[in-house]
Amino acid sequence: MLFLKSLYLYSLTLWVGSMFFFTAIGAPAAFKIFKKEEAGKYTGSVFPKYFGIGYILGLAALVSFYLLTRDALNVFSWLNLAFLLLMNIFNFINGLIITPKAGLLKVSFYQTGDKSYYDRFLKLHGVSMALNGLTLILGLFSVGLTSLYLTF
Repeated sequence: MLFLKSLYLYSLTLWVGSMFFFTAIGAPAAFKIFKKEEAGKYTGSVFPKYFGIGYILGLAALVSFYLLTRDALNVFSWLNLAFLLLMNIFNFINGLIITPKAGLLKVSFYQTGDKSYYDRFLKLHGVSMALNGLTLILGLFSVGLTSLYLTF
């Protein structure tokens, strides 16, 4: 039981903390320090690791929380399970579908100079940012819910 509690708390807080850091500090700093293209290369190399950490920590948080609460589910634990499930879904969609497609569009733009590729990249980038923001907000809600209401 102690292992599952620790796994849940560490995985959730490390995941949410890393999302917050990269979203609020890491990515914006790259675009302030480097030229736009270099910052794009940097963030493009970080994103696979960013989402990979999210896959591992997100699944660990979801599974460990479910195992901790499955015998005594209440409205708060159901709500938290929903948050964790949505966070994982958004992270997988963003990391495995949207971000790779956006990356290919950006490469195509640099290779061809065709602005339509860049316009499509910007749209997907906007979707990616929105999903990332939703994932972060749900993560903050999950941390808050855990700290306020859940005892296991």
